Amino acid sequence: MVAPPSRRYDWSGFACTKDYLQSLARTPKLLSRAGYVRHPETQMADKAASGTELTKCLNWFHVMMLGTGMIVGAGVFVSTGVAAQEQAGPAIVISFIVAGISALLSSLCYSEFATQYPLAGGAYNYISLTMGELAAWLIVTTLVLEYVLANAAVARSFSAYFAALIGKEPGFFTFAYLDYTVDFMAAGVIVLCCLLLSFSTAGGSWFNIVVTGSQLLVILIILIAGFVKANPANLSPFLPYGVKGIFNGASFVFFSFIGFDCVSTLAEEVKNPAVDMPVGIVGCITFVGIIYTLMSLCLVMMVPYDQLDPAASFATAFTQVGLPWGQYLVALGATLGIITGVLVGVMGVARIVTSMGRTHLFFPVFGRVSKRFGTPIWATLFVTVAALPLCILTDLPDLIDMVSAGTLLVFGVVALALIWKRTVRPKHPFADNAKPFVLMAVLTGCCIAFACIYALCEGVAFIAGMAVTAGLAILCCIAIHVLCPQYDRPSYRAPFFPYLPGASLLLNSFLMASLPANAYWQLAIFFAVVLVFYVLYSIHAAQNFEETCLAGQKAVDLEDGPAVRGPSLEDLAQPSPSDVAMHSLGPLGGDPAGLRLGRTSGGVTRLPPPTL
Repeated sequence: MVAPPSRRYDWSGFACTKDYLQSLARTPKLLSRAGYVRHPETQMADKAASGTELTKCLNWFHVMMLGTGMIVGAGVFVSTGVAAQEQAGPAIVISFIVAGISALLSSLCYSEFATQYPLAGGAYNYISLTMGELAAWLIVTTLVLEYVLANAAVARSFSAYFAALIGKEPGFFTFAYLDYTVDFMAAGVIVLCCLLLSFSTAGGSWFNIVVTGSQLLVILIILIAGFVKANPANLSPFLPYGVKGIFNGASFVFFSFIGFDCVSTLAEEVKNPAVDMPVGIVGCITFVGIIYTLMSLCLVMMVPYDQLDPAASFATAFTQVGLPWGQYLVALGATLGIITGVLVGVMGVARIVTSMGRTHLFFPVFGRVSKRFGTPIWATLFVTVAALPLCILTDLPDLIDMVSAGTLLVFGVVALALIWKRTVRPKHPFADNAKPFVLMAVLTGCCIAFACIYALCEGVAFIAGMAVTAGLAILCCIAIHVLCPQYDRPSYRAPFFPYLPGASLLLNSFLMASLPANAYWQLAIFFAVVLVFYVLYSIHAAQNFEETCLAGQKAVDLEDGPAVRGPSLEDLAQPSPSDVAMHSLGPLGGDPAGLRLGRTSGGVTRLPPPTL
């Protein structure tokens, strides 16, 4: 028998410092892991090796309400007025529809992945199963950064809205210390959400349903009161900023839809992911889109767009039409939205960290699941500790654009990964997959060019450039449809392939062009930092984990004998008929780290890797 891993191994991924230093000496050879595409069964084996699984306790209604609670926060009460006054005018209604369609396209891409691969981790799993380990690492760290910063920023706004709710000044619950504005109430919100989620996912979900339901009731009252005071004459002029203003407004309010990707991380805890995930994800986007459209229409009909207060559009609008009590409804709705936003945000990022810990790309202790509660307690604690100093001391205004850029990048990469999953033949050389690779590269280039032209050009160059790049993107999608067979056709598929993921990639690229340049410099610096961590820790811990599992499997085989002999390395080097056929496991990709999988009667078996 192989001795069980030490407690130090459980925490750090290495039994001793010597093991780490020996692995560090092999860094040049291990860099080949960067292109390692994980097998779906490897993900399942990693989940089993981590110990207790997450409790399956959610259905489509829970998923839909969690998504709604995450998306409908306090931002809509502010962003609507800013976009209407400064960018779109009354056409902000159309802007919300355009933004909602863009979010819907991305949600359909997520739905197919979440249905086919019902694992905690969301986009991290989707990209590691298609584009490789390094791409997945960059994406997953971007997601973790996004949610930690977003949770801190949202929690920090709680005290201001709660103060307004009880008739106090926004800074009533904060105090100055040195150069900081200290907000302990924000910390309290995050800690309470952490405690609730640590003990019960189902309890957290039902709490979200109650709070989100209360918020939706408040929004309904706001809409009724607003439409009673509405004046259709305020809709004229409808396009004061022209057609371009609609798209500028759409790029601004799109960030009000961010959060639906969070519920995809909960797929492992859903009872019937094949049905519940697509219904829940698409349902929450559709429902929220209707709410946002009605709220924006209500606002611009109550008050002329040029008289809106960007800082507190709904609250001021109710005062202007003679309903001063409406500002308390707005404060209540925003307060409830902040609670659900933080709750679901902590829940989602904890599952991402859990997935990282399971594969040992991050410290394996965070991949543990509580045997008693069936929740990722350690990952939840990590997220809470990371967010606490930020929400107590920092307003984070300079990092919000970087968070937005990272989010849109993830959406675009997931759309591209869907095309990759469907059209790239697993375990085949590049020459056999040249068509989809070249077409995906051209499509990506067209989308980037489209976004740059929108941001930088005017006049004839603007019109001609937009038409040419959009036309080329459409031709690329047609070529993918005609020339690239689909080797992966799961039971649930995103419709209108490849046009839907192509449109999603184009729209997300377009939205990224609306962000300032400093967002991309910040994102590049962040990528450099996490790349160093990947080279110095992640590839070593992940490889050590796989070798440890293989050693354990060999010991079992020596004692009991393998139930069924797995395929040899020579067999695995050749594409099997099942690889070429349409199957439900998705692209398996290369295996530079040497991890091979066989089947035994007991489940997944890791077969010996080639010597590095």
